[in-house]
Amino acid sequence: MTIRTARPRLATTAVLGAALGATLALGTLPASAAVSDGYISGGGSFRNDWSDERVAADYYPRSNAACLWQKVLWAEGLLTNSEVDGAFGGNTAHQTGRLQSRWGIPTSEKADHGTFTKAAGRLKFVSGSTASGKKLELKYNGVAHDFTVRRNERGQYGFYLDDAWRAATYKKRTCI
Repeated sequence: MTIRTARPRLATTAVLGAALGATLALGTLPASAAVSDGYISGGGSFRNDWSDERVAADYYPRSNAACLWQKVLWAEGLLTNSEVDGAFGGNTAHQTGRLQSRWGIPTSEKADHGTFTKAAGRLKFVSGSTASGKKLELKYNGVAHDFTVRRNERGQYGFYLDDAWRAATYKKRTCI
């Protein structure tokens, strides 16, 4: 009789434990879904908006997200303006590695989470509101150049290139 009573309790405890674990895991997800949003995006404080973003030769290499990363490399004096084309190739990877080395972070030659986080540290408030659902304008302060980025009401980032605003999307490449 003891065995029959213990098995249902063990099963119930296991199910409740799994449900609690899943709830806790979901509760720790970042506010931005990053690539699944289709855009470099965020909300609230801009300081951690880019911490879950990434782009590399094997990860959305032909996109406006790659183009935004190349703008960072341009601002840091590692690419020329004509090399900002939204194609994360060998030179972009090499220059990303050089920047990672300069910044003292692990060198992967990929614009990974840690690299984007370090880049976000160079963003400066210009105007707007840091509240979610509000427009925000920021300036990326590079060693060689500065450029403006904007976060719209939906939390999606954009940047100015070739006399036009470009959405920082993973799914399109308009900066050719």
